[in-house]
Amino acid sequence: MNEEVKTPKIIKILILVAFVSMVLIIFLQQLKVPFMLEDLDYAKNLVTGEPLRSFDDISQSLGCIFFWKGGSVVAGFFLQLLLLSGGYVADFVNMFVMLLCSFLIFAPTKRSHQRMFFSVFSFLLLIALNVDWNNSYFRQFGAVNFFYPSVIMLALLNICAKIVDNNDDYKTLGIVRTIVLSLAGFMAGVWSPSYGVMCSLILGSVVFYRSKVSKDLQNAGFVTALFFSVIGVILYLVCPGNYTDGSVLTTKFISADVYPSVVSALLVLAIFLRMGGQLKPSQYLKCSAMLYSVVLCLLCVFVLPISPNGTLLCTMVLGISTFCSMFYSLNKIVGRYRIYGYVLCSIALLYDVFVILESQLGVE
Repeated sequence: MNEEVKTPKIIKILILVAFVSMVLIIFLQQLKVPFMLEDLDYAKNLVTGEPLRSFDDISQSLGCIFFWKGGSVVAGFFLQLLLLSGGYVADFVNMFVMLLCSFLIFAPTKRSHQRMFFSVFSFLLLIALNVDWNNSYFRQFGAVNFFYPSVIMLALLNICAKIVDNNDDYKTLGIVRTIVLSLAGFMAGVWSPSYGVMCSLILGSVVFYRSKVSKDLQNAGFVTALFFSVIGVILYLVCPGNYTDGSVLTTKFISADVYPSVVSALLVLAIFLRMGGQLKPSQYLKCSAMLYSVVLCLLCVFVLPISPNGTLLCTMVLGISTFCSMFYSLNKIVGRYRIYGYVLCSIALLYDVFVILESQLGVE
């Protein structure tokens, strides 16, 4: 393995400038986009029809969300809380979630210069590979329902990835990690079924892998987390509000376009073949999660009579996470491949500028 070559200062500066510029552009875009569509419906007390004025209005609305408007009580609660707080607060929170998601996609590395590059790269890819970034990042309803849960899933995936790479250090999961993974799996399930199912599959894959590696590894904590994740999905699906006209499962604002996910999957496959399949357990876990998500997406599009909105974004996030992890490993093996990272980052930046200019920095 070649000794890692540090990123030149000029590249760091260019990456930092591109990152700051894009964050500023996206935030200005956030400021220009008003509450729209379902945002306007949820900006009211769903019982009285009056505009939201206090937390009590949100409390009264939860029953309506459960029974006939959307079904996702958790997402509905956070959505109304942000709508009550106003556009500026919602814009700041949306920006924070995007940045946090970008960081979590490549959080495991200890090298700050690599973390900076891949966090910036992830941020650019979140826009470039999104099938409908306007309705899933800037429409508050879409952001809360389809994008926010990705932070929970990535946090759970990072914990699981660290453990499977160091099984000997984690013979038991421990009470704290058990509680964290259980809460994450449960919250993902009751927030969005797509993310809940993915968290369940990730946890199930870890249990299966650890049981095959050694009988000395105890998986009770992972089984507990898996149980709560499944319970979360079940609680979401039994909400009668999920099967009404205004539900998240039936909305069609994000088109069923799997092309970006296929591109990401092909890039992952190319790197996998170049590395001869010599991956870390965590990378196999991420590849498996991405594959599960692609299959779930295809089921939603072609088989199940439900919207694939959440699954599309879930697939995109997992694809970016898997690609960044494998590209980082490939770069460590073949140092000259780093230039491809700079090229891909530049392409993502240019494409982001294109889609922003195309939307004329606003919503008409």
